[in-house]
Amino acid sequence: MKKIKDQLKKALPLCALTMLVGATACTDNFESINTNPNGLEPEDIKISARFFQPMSSIYCNFQNRNWEYQLQQNLNADLWSGYMAVPTPFGGNYNNSTYAMNDGWNEYPFLCGELYVMKPISEILKSTEEADYVSVAKIVRVTAMHRVSDVYGPIPYSQAMQGGETVPYDDQETLYKTFLQELEESVNALTTFVDTNPAAESKRMSEFDIINRGDNVLWIRFANSLRLRLAMRIVKVDPALAKSTAEAAVNHKYGILTSADKNIEVVDASLQNPLNEINFSYSDIRMSASMISMLKGYSDPRLPKYATPVGWFEEGGVKKDILNKDGNATNKIGEYVGIRQGVIIPDKNNYIMYSTINMPSSRYTDQNGGQNMITNALPIMKVAEVYFLRAEGALRGWNMGGSAKDLYEQGIKVSFNEYGISEEDYAKYINNSTGVSVDYEDPFNPSNNIAGIDKATVKWEESVSQEEKLHKIMNQKWLAMFPEGQEAWSEFRRTGYPKLFPAVTNYSDGNIPKGEFPKRLRFPRNDRNSNMAEVEKARTMLKGDDHEGTRLWWDVEGGNF
Repeated sequence: MKKIKDQLKKALPLCALTMLVGATACTDNFESINTNPNGLEPEDIKISARFFQPMSSIYCNFQNRNWEYQLQQNLNADLWSGYMAVPTPFGGNYNNSTYAMNDGWNEYPFLCGELYVMKPISEILKSTEEADYVSVAKIVRVTAMHRVSDVYGPIPYSQAMQGGETVPYDDQETLYKTFLQELEESVNALTTFVDTNPAAESKRMSEFDIINRGDNVLWIRFANSLRLRLAMRIVKVDPALAKSTAEAAVNHKYGILTSADKNIEVVDASLQNPLNEINFSYSDIRMSASMISMLKGYSDPRLPKYATPVGWFEEGGVKKDILNKDGNATNKIGEYVGIRQGVIIPDKNNYIMYSTINMPSSRYTDQNGGQNMITNALPIMKVAEVYFLRAEGALRGWNMGGSAKDLYEQGIKVSFNEYGISEEDYAKYINNSTGVSVDYEDPFNPSNNIAGIDKATVKWEESVSQEEKLHKIMNQKWLAMFPEGQEAWSEFRRTGYPKLFPAVTNYSDGNIPKGEFPKRLRFPRNDRNSNMAEVEKARTMLKGDDHEGTRLWWDVEGGNF
């Protein structure tokens, strides 16, 4: 425990450190944050003021406590998605990167969802029956809580926030059917609201809606796109429901997100992207070897958009090169070098100069039509993702409004447009029939080197198998969704694509087989202590033991077709 504390004290605020080493100081005020903001009782708070916390807590970003996001997602899903890796030897290298799971870290997705989203949303739903408020509240809740379920499996939902000494868990099949039902109801209610209130439909929520600026049609399209995402998640366990839900969402009168729409993000002048501080102040995250290997292999023009080359890190105004184990410069300045998962890091200074995330910017106009505000937003859903979801649906024979090939290529185009990449580069990219992931070389420690694993190419080929076509779709979807690691980790578990470099070191005590990847997180420590009877019932809802190697309900081993 002392090792963990010593390693973390330089990187995280005191409250985060206290949480990680097992004290309860950080959670003591959760209840007051959710039920008594600004010293007021819930019934005294305007409904418009209640949306900010749950909207900004889809990512645990409320009040810019960046360490909360670091624990909610960055030290689990962002790693296991293959997007990022840690340069910091947390706990003497016994941490989530090496599959030595940290209970203090790993309860945060649960805490953030239940207390920062579920609680305030429950207060909103108690206080109003207005169709637009209720519908948006439910969409926000599903957006946040399907992510929590995709971390743990069963979670408290249908009976959460109802009082009592214990809180039952819902199994994941029930959860997903409930999520889809609530999204459908919200879409229907908002559609009626928009159709019957055309003059008011984009006005009432604009002052406090930090996601869609009061645009109810955009909320409908986002909800339909979320239905499509969740439908695809359950395609192996309930293909009939998956198909009917996906087709209903895509063919709804207001449809799904398209290239005419913006990415769905939480954007507010008061919020910052927590990855900024985790990258540059903490120096606790870097690009992964898998991501750099794929981008290099495809000669992907998004590489400099996503990552910074070696040399970005300076000391005394001098660009710092990577040194090898003997302390000699490796001449990697100007090159892109990621970190492999599970690397044993002798000292943080060995890896902090590796490629880090090149933070993107988002721009919007404030509610008064004034100046454009610029912020580094985190994407909840990118438009490109929706095209790749439709491409997979079309591959499965569903009515997705286009062919698999066309939707696949449109998804790439939308992603390229997001980063201002030229038509010429796009045309060259989609016709790349030879590029595959390249070998990885660790300049500091060559024992971490590994040959490229993923052999799928970019160019669409009708002659290859359905499985190979899906592989192409998933690889490009994975690249386009960056840096949203939660969804990337979920889709990697569902399909096994892309092919990621396995962890160098596996301290899971056999829970995660060698060469495999984490499938979930075990139920949170605090709930095991305070809600043990219900946690024991929830354990019976799993496919196996309560540990990180047990697959979720929708995660079915084997082929995808």
